[in-house]
Amino acid sequence: MELERICRLLQQRGEQIIVTKNGIETYHESDEDYYRLERERLSKSEQWHYFYVRSKKAKLLEREHLATFSDEREGARTFYLWTMRSHYRQKYVHKIRAYLRDTDFDMSPDVATVERALGLFLRLHIPKHLYSFENEQKPDSINLETDWDSGRSFYIDLKGRRHRETLVRPKSIAISIAFDRVLMLYLFYQEQDALFQSKEIRTLFNEEERLVFL
Repeated sequence: MELERICRLLQQRGEQIIVTKNGIETYHESDEDYYRLERERLSKSEQWHYFYVRSKKAKLLEREHLATFSDEREGARTFYLWTMRSHYRQKYVHKIRAYLRDTDFDMSPDVATVERALGLFLRLHIPKHLYSFENEQKPDSINLETDWDSGRSFYIDLKGRRHRETLVRPKSIAISIAFDRVLMLYLFYQEQDALFQSKEIRTLFNEEERLVFL
């Protein structure tokens, strides 16, 4: 069962998962929001629905339907990537930011610069093909467009299409956001390679699944 596999993988990475009768949920206290992957049994098949559940003090739950999958494998992979997205942001990206604060490489939104970002990518050994911060578009990379006082970032897929484009922001904020996104794209490929080499997955994640992580 694919659900059993991803539960095991997430637990190995320190993530607690709640198993229910018809699916799984990210760990939460009674008053916390969470994500749920839920099975719907049909007459001759089944579907899997992915929800964001908002908890309320009055004990009422409000569910936002995010996606529907035709089989368990698709739903399980998306649940895994979404949970690991939060995992990497909390355990890696936020810690890197905190470590850099008050140093010459501070990437906080009010002081981030392109020069600092590029210097950090070199120090972190992040491949150059994963980013473009000089208004030169690259496929399968995080691109940053800036002028003298503003900017925005987006992911470009292998066909040259833009995804996850941000609003135009003050330049230092746009650079800070793009920096985080490059880290996440790099961590995505690290995660995918580890899973593939250990034969936990037999096919690489597709573009839609990659966008879930970003």
